[in-house]
Amino acid sequence: MSYNEEMNSTEAVLLKEVNPSDLPRPPLVKNDHSFHWITEKICRIVEDKTPLWWWICFCVAGFIASFTGIGLAYLLFTGVGVWGLRGPVMWGWAIVNFVFWIGIGHAGTLISAILCLLKQEWRTSINRAAEAMTIFAVMCAGIFPLFHVGRIWFAWWLFPLPNANGIWPNFRSPLEWDVFAVSTYATVSVLFWFMGMIPDLATLRDRATQKWRQIFYGILAMGWRGSNRHWSNYEMAYLLLAGLSTPLVLSVHTIVSFDFAVAHLPGWHTTILPPYFVAGAIFFPVSEWF
Repeated sequence: MSYNEEMNSTEAVLLKEVNPSDLPRPPLVKNDHSFHWITEKICRIVEDKTPLWWWICFCVAGFIASFTGIGLAYLLFTGVGVWGLRGPVMWGWAIVNFVFWIGIGHAGTLISAILCLLKQEWRTSINRAAEAMTIFAVMCAGIFPLFHVGRIWFAWWLFPLPNANGIWPNFRSPLEWDVFAVSTYATVSVLFWFMGMIPDLATLRDRATQKWRQIFYGILAMGWRGSNRHWSNYEMAYLLLAGLSTPLVLSVHTIVSFDFAVAHLPGWHTTILPPYFVAGAIFFPVSEWF
């Protein structure tokens, strides 16, 4: 008899003599609610009357958010010198906030898209909030390049649109690269966010009792019926958007780094910034996880 066989037989004899009891494991999810209970609980948030405390919190948050509009109006009528943008500082406050919000936006999509590609089912508890955070963060980031040009009513010149003056954007400018990179990233993020909500919107459509709700959710649900063909197309489109979003995060942050790298300023004009920014884009979601 070999050593391993002798040890196994000894352990079997000891276990038979001791006869240990099996301790039940605690459930991972308590109460063991059904899917129907979860659907009712979530849909009631939309269907029931909004409580008074929610409106109070909404008004307080809206009042605080109005400071942004007041500050931008003051900036518009006073000039970008309010931000300290004067020679030789041409970006300053604007570029710092732009890079910050772009990093926050990358974190949301990177979390949701990578977890989707890795088939992690627990992502459903955070993916909707992460994707919504991406959209609002990109909206905040778009404020700073738009207003830093000074005369925002000419901001449409950043797009290659035919005009009577024959003015075309300078495609060698990193600001122009930001326009295409951020707009592409925002479009993919909105599609990724909306795609995941289509089955939920169809559920709200089927439960709606008011006509305007049926029409509104029916348009957003895009004819979803939950058939095998619909689920197959849904999963394929969702995986394609997730696969497109992941490398897009790295490419957009690389282009954002060109705002620094192509400038003729000491400390900025260096080739280390693109990989440095990409590493920062990875650190953002890690920090948000914690």
